[in-house]
Amino acid sequence: PETLSTSPDVLFSSVKCIHCGRCLLICPEHHKVDGDHMKFDRIGCLKCGKCADACPTGALMICGKPMTVQEVMEEVCKDFEYYKVSGGGVTLSGGECLLQPMFSSELLKQAKNLGINTAVESAFFVSWDSIETVIPFVDLFFADLKLADSQKHKFYTGQDNVVIIKNIKKLAERAEKRIIIRIPLIPGINDSKKEMSKFASIIRNFGNGISGIELLRYNYLARSKYEILGVPYNDFGNKAQSDEKMKDLANSLSNFLSEDIPVVFR
Repeated sequence: PETLSTSPDVLFSSVKCIHCGRCLLICPEHHKVDGDHMKFDRIGCLKCGKCADACPTGALMICGKPMTVQEVMEEVCKDFEYYKVSGGGVTLSGGECLLQPMFSSELLKQAKNLGINTAVESAFFVSWDSIETVIPFVDLFFADLKLADSQKHKFYTGQDNVVIIKNIKKLAERAEKRIIIRIPLIPGINDSKKEMSKFASIIRNFGNGISGIELLRYNYLARSKYEILGVPYNDFGNKAQSDEKMKDLANSLSNFLSEDIPVVFR
């Protein structure tokens, strides 16, 4: 959740707080004592970071900072030898990296110029122009598909999937065998054979652009991050799908596709 905002955020972890009161001295308007607990009032907070600078335990932290392409590349190049040995490279993911298409394309271009493999993971709910900007510099795309049904997609995410599907189909025509579809499985929402059949109906229309499909089991570990960010968490349980169920869903999707597209689960 800390990557959803386009600006820095303040994280507050109450379990790390030792009640030293330094944040009170810095900003008494937003930091208060409530019985035995410190409270952080986010309403009206300018996210200046002064309280985080004063916090000795890291209970308050600023998450996110502006960086130039060159600054990011300096970080990337620290692992250059590892890329050469492992065959790995750099992946731009989310939030949504394609909301910054010019920055992303320049970063990817510089990585390619250094011989570093590149990948982009996106929800593809962006303009086609943003996608087209990065295509020449990307070795592999990871495309997120959350729900096949457009109305159900809108109910759970706030937007339908029309633009997403259109963009992936168009990309598949330009990036043959360079796209992996990723489907995050949410218990009771999209982890059924019926949903696999719906996904197959969409994926078949992507043609030869798809090199593989990954089913991702439910990950509930982000709950604590929502808490320290002060954002409501939509809870779908605290249990991931079993290996048996994941294997069953992967086999079902593969059978529904009836095409030579490998389906794996993680």
